[in-house]
Amino acid sequence: MSKGTRSAGRLAVMIAPVLAALIAASCGGGGTSSGTGGAVATGTSSTGRGGAGGGNVGGGASVSTGSSASTGVVVDPSCVMDADCVNDPKGKVCDPQTGECVACLPTNDVCAKSEFCDPATNTCKPGCSNDADCDSGGPVPLHCDLTTNSCAGCLNDSDCPLGNVCAPNQICVTGCSPMQPCAAGETCCGTSCYDTTKNTNNCGMCGNKCPIPANAIAVCVGSFCGMGACDGAYANCNGQTNDGCEQNILQDGPCACAPGTTQSCYQGGPGTVGVGACKAGTQTCNATGTGWGACAGQVLPKPEICGNLADDDCDGVVDNVSDADGDGWTTCNGDCCDSPGPGCPNPAQINPGAFEVVGNNVDDDCDPSTSDLNPAAPCAPAAKFATVTSLDVAQAMDICQTTTASPPLGMKKWGLISSAQLLPNNVTPSAADLANIQNNQTALLTDYGAVIVPHKGPTMAGISSGYMRDQSDPLPTGQTMFTPPNGGKAFAAQVVFTGPTPPTTSPLGFYLSKHSGGLPTSLGCNVNGCPAGSGANDPASVQLKIRVPTNAKSFSYDFRFFSAEFQSFQCTTFNDFYLAILTSQAPGIPVDHNISFDSLNNPVSVNNGFFQVCVPKGGTCGACPFGNSELALTGMQLNNTGGGTTWLTTDAPVVPGETITLDLMIFDVSDHLLDSLTLLDNFRWNVGTAVVGTHM
Repeated sequence: MSKGTRSAGRLAVMIAPVLAALIAASCGGGGTSSGTGGAVATGTSSTGRGGAGGGNVGGGASVSTGSSASTGVVVDPSCVMDADCVNDPKGKVCDPQTGECVACLPTNDVCAKSEFCDPATNTCKPGCSNDADCDSGGPVPLHCDLTTNSCAGCLNDSDCPLGNVCAPNQICVTGCSPMQPCAAGETCCGTSCYDTTKNTNNCGMCGNKCPIPANAIAVCVGSFCGMGACDGAYANCNGQTNDGCEQNILQDGPCACAPGTTQSCYQGGPGTVGVGACKAGTQTCNATGTGWGACAGQVLPKPEICGNLADDDCDGVVDNVSDADGDGWTTCNGDCCDSPGPGCPNPAQINPGAFEVVGNNVDDDCDPSTSDLNPAAPCAPAAKFATVTSLDVAQAMDICQTTTASPPLGMKKWGLISSAQLLPNNVTPSAADLANIQNNQTALLTDYGAVIVPHKGPTMAGISSGYMRDQSDPLPTGQTMFTPPNGGKAFAAQVVFTGPTPPTTSPLGFYLSKHSGGLPTSLGCNVNGCPAGSGANDPASVQLKIRVPTNAKSFSYDFRFFSAEFQSFQCTTFNDFYLAILTSQAPGIPVDHNISFDSLNNPVSVNNGFFQVCVPKGGTCGACPFGNSELALTGMQLNNTGGGTTWLTTDAPVVPGETITLDLMIFDVSDHLLDSLTLLDNFRWNVGTAVVGTHM
């Protein structure tokens, strides 16, 4: 009810008793009521008998004592209606109970806004009497509490928006109750509202608390519990939530990939994928997310297959088999090791041109038929004294493999290309001279004398300026008795150098050209040097042309030298020579090409420093530390006129794959008497380098 409506009501209450009194007076006749004729008011009008000449009701005037005997009637009021209070300083509202003007009545609240009528004093005081008094114009409406006439945020829950309740301090706070629901989209759980699609303590329903995953935060998404972000030091590599964030990235590293995802992969060389037969594959991330699986389905480059019309190595060209190790061979012509791999530690040293290194677990020569465990079988197993060829000599020295000068690459193996028995000046001997060389001066021996045996295998070769025989060997054709070395044998062959410079096209000529055109002197037996003889008489020589294995950097061979010149003709011009002339491109070859000499660079002769198997005779050299027991049955022991060396080894460098020429020769010097010989054996290749020299 508005304050104006309530004022009109109050005025009606005040006028009603006054009107009743006036009506009663007008109905009582003209006389004054006597005694009992008048009515005594008791708070309401009383009917009685009227006085004489009076009306039917209340005959006579009412008796009053200044105020009505009735509690509802005011005698002589100050006001009867609000209009009577227009100029009254006490107020502009007529109080019908007192007939006094007042500021306001509770039933006629004419107080200004934000004031209320105090019923105890009928005065306006600050406060409210309805919600309009509390309208502050703010976004939140206030309500008037009539018990305190003060404005409050709320009086009950319905005064608050959904999702809020009225607190005891009359302020709306977040909450809910059975009578006050939550806002749309939220659920009332107890006294609080929650979005059960997001709240981790009430996920999907009230009281459903989401468990906290290991090393991660819990989340509620769409009313379902789940796992949120991992802690800073952890990651969920496997994509599973049942074990939380299982990967300690500080300790075990970051995740590599998402489990089950795939990616393209290729492990071939750059620029080969999609070329020829090569193609990429696919790899799948493992279940833990910590790495990628194998690359499945990829096709990688492989060595070019000869003649298959395919680009196997994926370089864009069909059937272009490459020589990856640069050794001159490809897989199409027999190279079994063109790039490093199992059993192929050094590809450039493994090809058909290599020699088999026994015991290194590598097929060096790419030939499965050659054993890596056992040396090759000997190729000269028996003694031979007639028609002994240069090939026989090579085989007795254990040079068993042969080849040709210009074979197809697949057949270009190491080995003996050619051999010949020539005179030291590189001239082919006459038939008679060749017969002497092959039937008398050269032999294959199973022993020499009673003690000396081959250094390797069943045989060794021997070349001599006389008869290459010991006392137990078969006699040469036409001989009836043994001819000892100190008896000497004059064969027709003779090479005499008379010019100032001999022809350098021959091995001996080249050697002499480096020694002022003649044989060199020796320093072994005389501090002033021993004189040099001249000529090359009764020569026996072998020339070997050999292709060096591609994995050989040097070779060695063993020899022993014997001479009947000992000791009578030491340090004289009658000094038989043995020379080993090597033609090679290797660095370190002596300028005269002779590779067999003693520590003083003396050529091998009766004056060399290795002459130690003999009987000392008190001469200027030759202490004979090994005695002469090994000379038994050689003929050198007869009259103690001969002596020799122990087994000696000569080493020399070579260039892998080159062709070398090795000329081995022995000859008498200055005469045809008192013969000398050399035993040759155990030629072998070495993978290591060597310095030219001869040693025991």
